Amino acid sequence: MKIHFLGTAASEGIPNPFCRCAHCQQARILKGKDLRTHSSVIIDDQLLIDIAPEFSQQLLRDGLDATQIHSLLFTHTHPDHFNVGELFSRMEGYGFEIDHPLHIYGNDRAINGAAEVLPGYSHERFGFHCLVPFVTAETHGYRITPLLANHAKWELCYTWFIEKDGKALFYGHDSGWFPELTWQWLEGKKIDLAVLECTYGYNGESRTDNHMSLETVFAAREKLRAIACLHAGSRILISHISHSGKLLHEELVAACLDKNITVACDGLTINF
Repeated sequence: MKIHFLGTAASEGIPNPFCRCAHCQQARILKGKDLRTHSSVIIDDQLLIDIAPEFSQQLLRDGLDATQIHSLLFTHTHPDHFNVGELFSRMEGYGFEIDHPLHIYGNDRAINGAAEVLPGYSHERFGFHCLVPFVTAETHGYRITPLLANHAKWELCYTWFIEKDGKALFYGHDSGWFPELTWQWLEGKKIDLAVLECTYGYNGESRTDNHMSLETVFAAREKLRAIACLHAGSRILISHISHSGKLLHEELVAACLDKNITVACDGLTINF
């Protein structure tokens, strides 16, 4: 599998357009890897996780073709992940030369919210699949399992376990320390690539709620090792970076170096 990071920022983006903190000001000067759009990834150029507000520009920047995407997974419906208005451009009469439906997977709020912005959609353009936690579905050769996240109070937010051709990706956005049911499900499952989030930077807490700190990331890494998820070739990356964490890209790289954790940046592609 190949994972392509379309965006790696938390909800404000970096820089936050309404912010003049030292981090945002430095990002405006340094540019490069310190400029981050809202988080989203695409697997094998075909399976999309979340739609960021900058989706169209992310595709143009990286030379990707949205008409190749056959499946879309939503983690939850917060607006930095749930830019469903973009889907209207795939409706008949708006998008042309499209020869397959886009299958959309998520919780009830995500599925209902997406369907509501697509009145009169045809089954030739969209298919909707409301999934419940820990029940695996299949799409175009991928096995996808929604696991519970520790995030919003009034919504079942999902992390995703994705398998294909003997490889497994665990996508752990947005979540603090994972719920016990998720840890139990993961036990003994081999993970080739784990993508965790790091919204809080250093905050002194290794069991954070809502989002992860670096301390929580490091503790999660040890937990994944303890429950036999990681093997010698496993990789861990962090994304969903916030300016409030006060760590620029190279500072995050230095913080993660001795843990063998990679810091993602916009446009990064990893084959595993």
